[in-house]
Amino acid sequence: MKTLLSILFVPQEKNNHKAKILNPFVLALLVLFYIASQQFLNIYALARPGVLGYSSLITPEAIVSLTNQKRAEKNLPPLKINQTLSESAQRKAGDMFAFDYWAHNSPSGRTPWDFFSEVGYEYKVAGENLAKDFYDNESVLRAWMKSPSHRENVLGERYQEIGVAVVNGTINGMQTTLVVQHFAKPLISTLGDSDLPQATPAPQEQVITEETSLTKPVSNPINPLLVSKIITSFFFGLVIGALILDAYLVLKKKAHRLSASNVSQVTFLFVILLLVIFNRQGRIF
Repeated sequence: MKTLLSILFVPQEKNNHKAKILNPFVLALLVLFYIASQQFLNIYALARPGVLGYSSLITPEAIVSLTNQKRAEKNLPPLKINQTLSESAQRKAGDMFAFDYWAHNSPSGRTPWDFFSEVGYEYKVAGENLAKDFYDNESVLRAWMKSPSHRENVLGERYQEIGVAVVNGTINGMQTTLVVQHFAKPLISTLGDSDLPQATPAPQEQVITEETSLTKPVSNPINPLLVSKIITSFFFGLVIGALILDAYLVLKKKAHRLSASNVSQVTFLFVILLLVIFNRQGRIF
């Protein structure tokens, strides 16, 4: 085993003074392994979403709780959960999966407010926030609070009720979790003011990069993003390590094989590795 590792990573006479792992054939095998592992993750996540966690890391109750925490920080009254609003949010999420789109308005022209009407909810004011590709509750709220339009919905002073849906499925061939927030003030309000009916969804899409969340899911499923990062780090780490060792031994032996390409390869792979490790994206609309 020790000899095999030596041949793989240490330039010597047995490997023609070049680490075997840097051989194009071996690199091709590693690339195939990496691609196969990513495909396996996608297939397994689709088949076992409760194990390789997507929506199991996000819950409607936690989204509502965190929303009300943000409101409490601004001395705003908490929003009351309304099951009819939750049903309209559920139907909106289902519609996006069924017709393969990601937007406030469907390709057929259905608006968020059509789903309010569909479940029989009459409102004076209403709003909608959307999120996808997140793996925990805090990241979703953090992204919404960074967007002025989504933040306006979360902290809307006229809203009294909220409904949330968290649905796992596939859009454009990619496994994801959709989070839909529906806000409203009912037409028959206990406050008795004279607000005119209107609907104000968050208008633009934004891409938010998120760091590691402090949320700890109760069911503790495996985070697919973390698994992907581990596999990617292992793959790039092997190649980077071999290149660095190769360059070190060449310099130590004062050989003339080291070139600018070695340095550029290490730098390029290291930058990609850092992007993989620290990148975490979710999308809001």
